[in-house]
Amino acid sequence: MGKVVHSSFRYDINGLRAWAVLAVIFFHFGLPGWAGGYVGVDVFFVISGYLMTGIIARALDDGAAARPARFMGAFFLARAKRIWPALLAMCALLLVAGWFVMSARELATLADQTASALLFYSNVKFWRETGYFAASAHGIWLLHTWSLSVEWQFYMLLPVAMVAAWRIRASRRTLIAVLATGALLSLGMCLYAARHSPGSAFFLLPCRAWEMIAGGLAALAVRQAPAWPAAWPSPPFRPTLPRLLELSGLGLIVLSILGFGHTAWPDWRAAVPVLGAVLVLVAARQDSVLTCSAPMQWIGTRSYSMYLWHWPLAVGLYYLEARNSPAAIGCALLLTALLGHLSYQWIETGLRRPVERLSAAAASLAMACACLAVILPARIISSEHGFAQRLPAAVDAMFQAAGDRLEADPRCQILANGHDRGCGAAGLPVAVIVVGDSHAGALFDAVERALPANAGAAMRWTMEGCPLMRGVRFAASASTDCARFNDWILNQAAKAYPGVPIVIVNRTSYYLEGANEDSDEDPVAPAIYFDQPRSSRSDDHYRQAAQRHVETACALARDRRVFMLRPIPEMGIDVPSASARALLFGARRDISLSVADYQRRHARTLAAQDQAHARCGIVLLDPLPYLCPDGRCDAVRGQHAMYFDDDHLSLHGARTLTPMLAAMFATPPGPGPGPSPGASPRSPALSGAARTF
Repeated sequence: MGKVVHSSFRYDINGLRAWAVLAVIFFHFGLPGWAGGYVGVDVFFVISGYLMTGIIARALDDGAAARPARFMGAFFLARAKRIWPALLAMCALLLVAGWFVMSARELATLADQTASALLFYSNVKFWRETGYFAASAHGIWLLHTWSLSVEWQFYMLLPVAMVAAWRIRASRRTLIAVLATGALLSLGMCLYAARHSPGSAFFLLPCRAWEMIAGGLAALAVRQAPAWPAAWPSPPFRPTLPRLLELSGLGLIVLSILGFGHTAWPDWRAAVPVLGAVLVLVAARQDSVLTCSAPMQWIGTRSYSMYLWHWPLAVGLYYLEARNSPAAIGCALLLTALLGHLSYQWIETGLRRPVERLSAAAASLAMACACLAVILPARIISSEHGFAQRLPAAVDAMFQAAGDRLEADPRCQILANGHDRGCGAAGLPVAVIVVGDSHAGALFDAVERALPANAGAAMRWTMEGCPLMRGVRFAASASTDCARFNDWILNQAAKAYPGVPIVIVNRTSYYLEGANEDSDEDPVAPAIYFDQPRSSRSDDHYRQAAQRHVETACALARDRRVFMLRPIPEMGIDVPSASARALLFGARRDISLSVADYQRRHARTLAAQDQAHARCGIVLLDPLPYLCPDGRCDAVRGQHAMYFDDDHLSLHGARTLTPMLAAMFATPPGPGPGPSPGASPRSPALSGAARTF
């Protein structure tokens, strides 16, 4: 059953909004089959470009170019009336709720994000700080506002460009030429950034503008008619061609949702959902059950509010450790619909009539005051670092454990600052080199403390998320930084600091087996590869990854002693947050891991490390006697968290390993390759799999 057109209202556009918002919502809630649902944002961009370009083009036809300031003021005010009220309400309610349940750090971060969301620069903020598909994204309450910022920035530039073009030559062809040129430039930047800076391609307007311009070009081509354009083929074809275009367009969108999954985005594949959305808009069918049915119209009408509220609910599921609970997900979906409906009824619609009765000046003042009423308290919360004193002392101390880590020195970003040689204390001789990923970074302070007095300093060669495997590539990213970093390590080790021992610390099991914490990454396909991406973790994947790890480590052991740390026990749960939230409600959270579970998780890593020891005499360091003394690895000891998240040791936790690390420097040095003279691989000096220290 479809709708009958009785006005210029585009029911098909409203229905296309429903398709887009459902794709995004189902993707964020992890529903099976919706792994590519993030393309819903691309569809939203096309719709926005179509509508805004049509509005501006009609205004230009009516003489808006003769009074551009007045027109642009009215245009921006109309956009603010549409976007700000519901966004303000969501941000305000999140701040109020966060006051009672968030840590000081979390609340201050939310307050900082609130200002960026309401002033429409959150896309730039998140581009600098995180990735949309990163695991850390689960804890960013306002991450979804990046798309609103991109749209607002586009709204600021589009009327300026179109008015300027119109004043040069008042014709639709001029507008089409200007917008087409902009689209080609933007698409070129997007394709370049997709290979060299994926975060820029995802978050920044120059790389996203082509999607909105594509909608704008469609609007100019069909003059935004509510029914099928009369200029198209003669009557016998009119009923068939629009239907074919609509089905083709929706088919491309569905193909994107089902087929793209976890991938770097956007790249050339983004053209598929963009083209699909354009075809649906050009088809302009007003009686299609696929877009114009009552359920799709209900969802489409509320799509903006549903989009605003669904992401905080998704983050809430993560905080409650319920992201994999079908019942919790079902409740969150119902709440998304309910909050979206209430927001639409009470805010989007309820405030529209009173605001519309105001003059332009009064409406602008009212909107500015409402915005300040949220931004100013947010700024105060941010400046006071989240008002830690509002929480019980024990709760705040546990929350603070998330910051109990050695912050990375931005000057130590190897490969980012030219010809780096690593990071160490200036002017001191190098006594040991710590090599690895973020687990090595978490242990660096403990290594420094383990050094004998006056021995020198520790040198840091680490890169977050990069396994010590030469030639490694990541399926979700075109970046070659990790492979370059491994080459850099091998080149440096061959010529710098001869004879200085190396300590290798990696989260190797993550690269072999995948995450054991709550994550959006593909649970089947491995994140890394060497020759070509793989669709599953086969025996060949495990063999190749282990072989590269052993070969790379052994290359470092050719002329120096190399120590390798056995895997750090991984809890799978954010220890400070889960423990603090339990304390907040008067309970204690027991987070621990049995040694048997540890051995199951790390079986392949342990075997590869044994191979490295047998092949080239790498000395294995076992943290279990220090972290799991009674057969269980406790995430909290006394009042102290041993981890600052789910798998990285906090400074407190890492320092429990200082005696083990100090024993490295008490061991008489032997030749680089192979065990020390007179010691067999199973002797007490090395003890093979018996983890020497």
